[in-house]
Amino acid sequence: MRTVPVLLACLSLLLTHRANAQPPPSPIGPVSPATGLVLRDDVVRALIHESSGDRIHDGVQRLALIARDTHAGYSEAAAWMQRAAEAAGLQDVRLEPMKSGPQWRATRGELWVAGPQRYRVTSHADMPMALAVGSGSFEGTDLELVDVGSGAQDAEYAGKALKGKVALIDGHPTAALRQAVVRHGAVGVVSSYSTPPWNLPNRMDGDFPDQVGWALVPPKLMPPGAPAPFLFMVSDRVGRELRAQLRTGPVKVDVSVATEQAPGHFSIVSGVIPGRQPGEEIVLTAHLDHYKPGADDNASGAATLLEMVRTYTSLIRRGVLPPPVRTLRVLWLPEFEGTREWFSHHAEDPVRRVAHFNFDMLGAGLSRVHSRFLVTYTPDWNGSFVNAVSESTVAFMNRFNAVVYPPRKDFRIDSVTGSRDPLDARMDRYSRGSDHQLFNDHGIPGVAFTTWPDDAYHTSEDRPENVDPTQLHRAAFAGLATVTVAAWTHGTEAVELARLVSVHGARRAAEDEFRARRDLAAASPSELSVSYRLARAVVRAAYQREREALRSCLPLGASAATVKAMVKALDTAESQALSRIETDVKLRGPVPKEPALSDAERRARGFIPRRVKGQELAAFDEVTGKLGAEDQPRLAAVKAALDAATTALRQSGEGELRFYQLADALASYANGQRSVADIRDAAYAEYGHVFPIEALVDMFVLLERGGVMTRAR
Repeated sequence: MRTVPVLLACLSLLLTHRANAQPPPSPIGPVSPATGLVLRDDVVRALIHESSGDRIHDGVQRLALIARDTHAGYSEAAAWMQRAAEAAGLQDVRLEPMKSGPQWRATRGELWVAGPQRYRVTSHADMPMALAVGSGSFEGTDLELVDVGSGAQDAEYAGKALKGKVALIDGHPTAALRQAVVRHGAVGVVSSYSTPPWNLPNRMDGDFPDQVGWALVPPKLMPPGAPAPFLFMVSDRVGRELRAQLRTGPVKVDVSVATEQAPGHFSIVSGVIPGRQPGEEIVLTAHLDHYKPGADDNASGAATLLEMVRTYTSLIRRGVLPPPVRTLRVLWLPEFEGTREWFSHHAEDPVRRVAHFNFDMLGAGLSRVHSRFLVTYTPDWNGSFVNAVSESTVAFMNRFNAVVYPPRKDFRIDSVTGSRDPLDARMDRYSRGSDHQLFNDHGIPGVAFTTWPDDAYHTSEDRPENVDPTQLHRAAFAGLATVTVAAWTHGTEAVELARLVSVHGARRAAEDEFRARRDLAAASPSELSVSYRLARAVVRAAYQREREALRSCLPLGASAATVKAMVKALDTAESQALSRIETDVKLRGPVPKEPALSDAERRARGFIPRRVKGQELAAFDEVTGKLGAEDQPRLAAVKAALDAATTALRQSGEGELRFYQLADALASYANGQRSVADIRDAAYAEYGHVFPIEALVDMFVLLERGGVMTRAR
């Protein structure tokens, strides 16, 4: 009998093999001549071919079946995501409850035209977003329908009695609810509005006549104790049909709405891929909430994040990747509200959060809905290595996926059931509009991945068929490539990352210098002195941003001496750039002198604002809503300046999201070191607009009065 000795010998060989087995090497290496990334080429291939846009699309279809803008629907989606994340290998997966409060639910919502040919116009059961969240219960028959145009202007109500009737509008519902219901006594509103203001450059109401827009009834619209009105959303086509009927005579409608509010809470789905180095995290987020179907926004981001988790755990389990150096903290949560809640519980956790990556609206078919794949930079005041990593990833993806049949099949990123759309991804300067803004406001460098615009954004046509598995696969790879560098780079590998940051930083600073010198060349003689100051401010801000990006490699283990040498090279390059600007000015005559300081300029230079600890996420609108009558003139002046800035930026060709929540973007520059005058110049460097110094002083005074800001001096 030789069975036992043979088994013992095999077991001994197995144990010896395990003892001698080497852990998988780090995925980080020198900048690759093939890809331009600091990832090894074999790791790049593994990330591409292990991840799947087809699997992501399955998740999109599953989530799009759920109305995730209500408590019941969101809870169902969160429970599904918890199970799916555990199955994908995420550890310590839990549902973290948010604050409890009244949660809205509709059990019935129908709108009928009463006659002479009675028919149903729309139904919550058929399309949940047809009845706006927050609508109140109502039963009524033979209610007169009154067309009030946009519903926002006083003139549209002239000579029209609305009390006890239903307003038909095609404008923004919030303004119409205040006018038609609160001021004129309508019992509810029917709206054919579908395009949010920030999407108007990309589509207008009526461009897609069968889209039904998504809307809410503001919770504080009515006085305490007064019933909330109902708000039905219909398509532009249905709205035009109702108006055509009104031109032939009165139209009566029947309304049946049953809603209720019960205590409950939303939850945050949280889990980790544990790192080897305690006390450091990379945070990944995707918002799980939204209307049904909400396929691109944001079932796509939620499902992509799930596939990234599965890809990582699979590669780690197979020995292709070692466990990450830093823990990956993965969060699925309600947009904005959930992130604020998470910070309220975790801002003081004893960990250093190195970087943040946000995944929101990732899957729009680029040709189908006229979209582009975008990655945002961090704001200039929050420079980080993540910018160069993201930039190199976008460049790699464009280079090998810009044609239908790329010659390098190993670097092609597509999906079995997806399109062959050529990729044209780009980096965008910082804009707000998703959860990355809150991480940046908290000082954590955050970038966002998205597809924008989207012809179906915030409408009933945001369906899975408009989501492209190939684009989902590309988004997943972009996330995997950038997160891998952030989570795995350690020790001497961080020097390779610093080299990447240095190369990309030099290119980006040169682009900023070009912009500064171009604007200086366009300045008239009377504008030259101010333009000279602003051109220098642009260059200084650019090089300061890139110095901070290099220094962000130090905590990852980069050699202090090497980083110091790279920073010194930037100092030299900055001096040369400033010298070129001075030469540009001298060629137009003597270097102009700055005008004498105004009183407002003196106040601005002596006013150094600093965010009050714990108020990092406070919003300007929240603060100003609590101000007294004595502050209203100052507030009006600030809002006028912000409106003028928005108009100027729009006219200069900037996208709407670039100046979304502009006041909060400006407030985020306050760090206890910059004066308001410094913030004015830094904001010009980032946005290309000169904000009036008086208005900026007033804005920071208002934030100070609201308890959000204090003064360093």
